[in-house]
Amino acid sequence: QTPLDVASSWCRLSCQRYRCVKDIELLLQKECEDEVRMIGIHGVGGIGKTTLATAIYNRMFRLFNSSCFLSDVRSEAEEFGLVKLQEKLLRQILKTKDIKVGSVAQGVNLIKARLGSKKVLIVLDDVDHKKQLESLTRERSWFGSGSLIIISTRDERLLWQLREKERYEVKLLNDNESMLLFSWHAFDSHFPPEDYVNLARDIIKYSGRLPLALVTLGSHLQGSSVEEWGYEFEKLRAIPHCDIQKILRISFDGLDDETQAVFLDIACAFQGLLEHKITEILNACGFHAKSAIATLVQK
Repeated sequence: QTPLDVASSWCRLSCQRYRCVKDIELLLQKECEDEVRMIGIHGVGGIGKTTLATAIYNRMFRLFNSSCFLSDVRSEAEEFGLVKLQEKLLRQILKTKDIKVGSVAQGVNLIKARLGSKKVLIVLDDVDHKKQLESLTRERSWFGSGSLIIISTRDERLLWQLREKERYEVKLLNDNESMLLFSWHAFDSHFPPEDYVNLARDIIKYSGRLPLALVTLGSHLQGSSVEEWGYEFEKLRAIPHCDIQKILRISFDGLDDETQAVFLDIACAFQGLLEHKITEILNACGFHAKSAIATLVQK
């Protein structure tokens, strides 16, 4: 077993974001180590859930008999199916390629039979449907004493089976962390040159302090003049960067039609209005506003 690669931006932010790792380790310490522990990491797309899960995996995998990091579960399940994910899990844990699963039900039985006595570390990254959890890690009893299951997701509702102390929300960076991350990618430095400072602050505000946006925009603008930065920023405000839009689009596409419509109405027409006023207007238009808004908050 070898550690996974962690984004260099995480290493550079270690003094600030290190607290996220320590927070999760503190949550785990509150649980009995002889039990099968689960922790759910949730937050918006692009906030750093995968990087955080990878950092925790690297710190802990040597404490287990075997480990498995299933990345991008959402797209893997969509492209290859749940059976292939079950095979991948079993092959990584058992360290063999001689695993063939005929159906999801058979895969569940194999997981219970082969992993029930093993102390394992399993990370399911970017889960977006309960069927993925049900086919891979539905019951703690499927795994040996002392095992740890880590789940990362954009949708907090998928973690309903976990106790509150087993759920961790990844927060946005603060202003100082945002400036540091952006500066590393734009200037390979802790802080912008003096003539770039105001533009950098404007771009950080535009990014919403989202790590994905800061890294993408910083890298995109690296090596450009102040004048070019100004032109690029005006363009970005009109046409968002495709890499950022692609990641955030996943969350939007996962909404039902009504919730998508409510999101677009709020974003385009109701900015600055109080929630109860928005709810009244949307309900009058035939929407189920409270339900849609609750879904948007959890996504």
